[in-house]
Amino acid sequence: MAEYMDVVDERNRVQYRETRETIHKTGLLHRGIHILIFNSDGQILLPFRSSSKDSSPNCYDTSLSEHCNVGETYDEAAHRGLKEELKIDNPTLKQIGVFKIDCGPTDKMISAVYECLHDGEIHPNKDEITDIKFKTIQEVKEMLRTKIDRFAPWTREILKHYFHQPSTIQSI
Repeated sequence: MAEYMDVVDERNRVQYRETRETIHKTGLLHRGIHILIFNSDGQILLPFRSSSKDSSPNCYDTSLSEHCNVGETYDEAAHRGLKEELKIDNPTLKQIGVFKIDCGPTDKMISAVYECLHDGEIHPNKDEITDIKFKTIQEVKEMLRTKIDRFAPWTREILKHYFHQPSTIQSI
C-alpha cells in the first residue's frame, strides 16, 4: 500500500497529497521531523542506519528522523516516531526551529527540529537502526570533521547548524 504525505510550498502551506515514492523521485517539498536526543550527561544519541534503508544506508542519523503523515502535525509526528522507532513514550520535547533541508538531490523537506532529554531505555527498531550509542559533543564534532561522509546529508547539516557551523539549512 502506498504511503501518502502532504506536499507543501516554500511557505510550508499544504498544497496536495502525493505518494512518498513520487515525492522522493520528483523532489517535491514535504514535511518531516528530526530529534536530537540527549542524556543527562549531555551526550547525544547517534544511531547508525540499516543497510536496507532506501536513502543514506549505513550512515549516522539524527537521533530520530521521521516523515510527517498526511494531516499530521510536527509534534504528532515526533511523538509517533519516538514511540514507533525507539519505544520512547511521553517524551519532553523542545522544538528548536523549522528549517528547509535538502536531504538529497530529489529529497527536499521542511522539517521541525527538536531536542529531547532522555535517560531511560531505548529499544531501536532493528529494521531501521543497526547500532545506537550516546556520544559526547566533542566526539560528534570530531566525526563531523573527519568522517563527514558517514553522516546522512540531513544529519550532517542539522548537526553543523546546531553547533553553529556553516550549513545549508534555511530557517523558515
